[in-house]
Amino acid sequence: MDINEKISNVERKLSELSKPPADIPHSTVEIVAAHCESHGEYEQRVRTITGMIKIPPNHTECPGCLREQLDELHREREQIDAEARRRTIERLKLDFRVPERFADCTLDNYVPGCDDAKKALRVCQAYASKWPDRLKRGGGLVMCGKPGTGKNHLALAIAQHVIEKHQSTAVFTTALKIAREYKATWSKSATRSEDDVIRQFTRPDLLIIDEVGVQFGSEAEKLIMFEIINTRYERMRPTILISNQSKEELSAFIGERVIDRMNDGGGCTLAFTWDSYRGNRA
Repeated sequence: MDINEKISNVERKLSELSKPPADIPHSTVEIVAAHCESHGEYEQRVRTITGMIKIPPNHTECPGCLREQLDELHREREQIDAEARRRTIERLKLDFRVPERFADCTLDNYVPGCDDAKKALRVCQAYASKWPDRLKRGGGLVMCGKPGTGKNHLALAIAQHVIEKHQSTAVFTTALKIAREYKATWSKSATRSEDDVIRQFTRPDLLIIDEVGVQFGSEAEKLIMFEIINTRYERMRPTILISNQSKEELSAFIGERVIDRMNDGGGCTLAFTWDSYRGNRA
């Protein structure tokens, strides 16, 4: 019997104590005083079944003991759930493969150096805190602008949050890696199809694509990017794009359709226009 079955069994016994005794043919029920070493006196129901076969009387258990047993079982289940959650988080973090440089990045240790950076932090905190809603609506984030302003820190901090708080799956990659994996399917010796690559990047709950705009920029690569983002958009899977281009440059590069899909469902575009954040890190 697993822990949930044990809990249900004790809860059933406690529930029966608050109900009138069941009417069972050829049986009688009487209320007698009973003593529990832990909880003292209590009223005990004693059912005696008579008939062709003699069965010993059936005694109700001490309510106090049942409640203590239930509390202990709930604590045991909490420990089991906590251990299962810990193992799940460890596995998800291994699968996420966060770059070592950003392994300790959180929303709490981002140090904004100006008002615009504080605004970006607030947006990212709100995005992470409303993660269940993001999964329902599929809103994404576009982080574009100057290098060294904390885009990767904030994006990866959001991923760490959704893994630890919600046990959601997350993948971090670059636009160039996506293009390479997609193009690799064109080889005669390829073992995967284009659809396999699309599924690889549309399966996780959260996909972070870094360095958008540094790939060669061919029409084929733009179509690959649109296909992945559009598929995730249709499946309500949030996506975060990171680029060192300006908002206008990025929009011209990947197209207004992509930006529109990223901003739908509660998503938005954040322009990182301030000076390098790296010098402000504690």
